[in-house]
Amino acid sequence: MKTSAPVSPDRLIDEIMGYRKAKILMVAAYIDVFTPLTTPRTAAAMARRLKLDPRAMEILLDALTAIGYLHKRGRLYANAPISARYLVRGKPGYMGDNLKYQEMIWDAWGDLRHSIGKGGAVRPLEYWLLRHKGFTQEYIKGMDNIARGPAAEIAALAAPAPGSRLLDVGAGPGTYSLAFLRANPEMSATLLDLPSTLKVTRRMLAEFPGLAARTRLKAGNYRDACFGRGEYDLVLLSHITHDESPEVNRRLIEESRRALKPGGKIIIHDFMLEPDRVRPVFGALFSVHMLAYTEGGRTYTAGEYAGWLRRAGFSRLTEHPIAVESRNSSRILIGVKEK
Repeated sequence: MKTSAPVSPDRLIDEIMGYRKAKILMVAAYIDVFTPLTTPRTAAAMARRLKLDPRAMEILLDALTAIGYLHKRGRLYANAPISARYLVRGKPGYMGDNLKYQEMIWDAWGDLRHSIGKGGAVRPLEYWLLRHKGFTQEYIKGMDNIARGPAAEIAALAAPAPGSRLLDVGAGPGTYSLAFLRANPEMSATLLDLPSTLKVTRRMLAEFPGLAARTRLKAGNYRDACFGRGEYDLVLLSHITHDESPEVNRRLIEESRRALKPGGKIIIHDFMLEPDRVRPVFGALFSVHMLAYTEGGRTYTAGEYAGWLRRAGFSRLTEHPIAVESRNSSRILIGVKEK
């Protein structure tokens, strides 16, 4: 009779260490440890520069070295390659804003036990956007950090006709609209989002005056806003449906159809689960993220989106994977309004 190998607690220890590593990295990004460390510095010099406690700074820098984000030679610390590429402000691949947003939302995960009992966030997204000082800016800038690659890919796949009009619902930083405008010189875009969000969007668009001239900002809450009637050739719902319940998503899709011209297309872009809802791992974990800080959001399957689209009257549905090499790959579903 075979006996099974003893079960080791190492996996549990690794998971505990995982949350500690994540918190260390997010805090380091929040206080912007990595930008000054393009030049090797001591912990004392970093503490003076960032106006923080020297002892605490040394402990933090040692931990960042231990988990691979810094190198240490003698008393000097410097960025490891991954930090030099992705965590130095001003670099093309900078993702620090996204980590700052993750640090700010950490408290929502602290409420997860209560969210499971309640069935939704204790402090939902609206709380963070409207009441938490500084959150909207970091949230919107953080979305831009991770959207640039997928946005360019989606704009290339969609290939709208010259002169098309785009409605970008829940546009955030406008990253997806800008990608469409770059790829389509005769296109124009309307960006719909909350007034507080559009203040940040406007500042970000100012960096691209030529493209911004072809945009219009429309303030409103997409949950109850009128998108227009027969005005657009393309409506984009990118990374907003995971924030919402099925009821809200059905309303968004129906409102999108009313806003489209005959022959117009809707594009839904989001993380999507396989039918068993446990793959990919990122999508299953992201669903918990939605439980922690939205009232009714989760990660949905492509089949659910397809059902909502057909129910609203869209046809000729097509599906495309996005950023397939990434651990947080996503998908788009495109539907056509026939008449």
